[in-house]
Amino acid sequence: MKKIIFLWCAFVGLVFANTEELRLVVLDPASIETLFMLESGDKIVGIANLQHSSIYPQEKTSKITSVGTFSNPSLEKIVQLKPTLVILSSYSLNLENELKKFGIKSLYLKADRLEDIQSNIQTLSQLVHKEKEGESLLKNFNQELEKLRENPIRKSAFYLYSSNPLMAFSDNSLMADILNLIGISNLSPKSEIERFIISSEFMAKAKPDILILGVGIGDVEKFKEANPLLKNTPAFKNSAIFFNPNTYILLRLSPKITDRIAEFKVKIIQGKF
Repeated sequence: MKKIIFLWCAFVGLVFANTEELRLVVLDPASIETLFMLESGDKIVGIANLQHSSIYPQEKTSKITSVGTFSNPSLEKIVQLKPTLVILSSYSLNLENELKKFGIKSLYLKADRLEDIQSNIQTLSQLVHKEKEGESLLKNFNQELEKLRENPIRKSAFYLYSSNPLMAFSDNSLMADILNLIGISNLSPKSEIERFIISSEFMAKAKPDILILGVGIGDVEKFKEANPLLKNTPAFKNSAIFFNPNTYILLRLSPKITDRIAEFKVKIIQGKF
């Protein structure tokens, strides 16, 4: 692992010794936010737009040239910007080979679990030669995590992604990391996939204190009507079934996630979304 990190650092130092030469097209929203938090937003010449949310800092990212949408970036528009590096998202990994044909390097940062933020901060700070800023950002991020662990909620929950079919976030997912961080026990089992199909019978037997509905389930009352087996759960009895319209942005793995988790925690405690 150390050898891999060393080789990556050597690659970054060799190819991008002068940060003014950097021309980044960033297709990953979390990397865009991280680069701005590293005071390197000026290195970004193109981004992929999101349909359902903005990218921090909106007043600056809204002015950057668009190369298409997050799920469907345009190879032609990317090439026209003559980038020195393209930072890919999980939705654009198929562009890697096409970019190679134009002599354009690409980079993909793993972003599956909360712990991945730390290595991504280090990688991006080395890329833009902002190591000190990276150390400061990483220190602040870890401090904010500790604050979020204070005053745990101490309840159990399912976080559902969709209603047809019923799909929940598994216990080895980023969402599970978020729930555990604020003291909520995720009742979903571990799975090979982040979001898996679950039955209302399984949820009813688990007796969750809270049910959180993601973007694929916008109507709480219709959800209740469609799942009568949940009537005897504490979540149903105590009106603790909530729709969170900010599910997508909550899962964006940049250092800004601590602010979003803090806001999410307050809403859970207050029972208001």
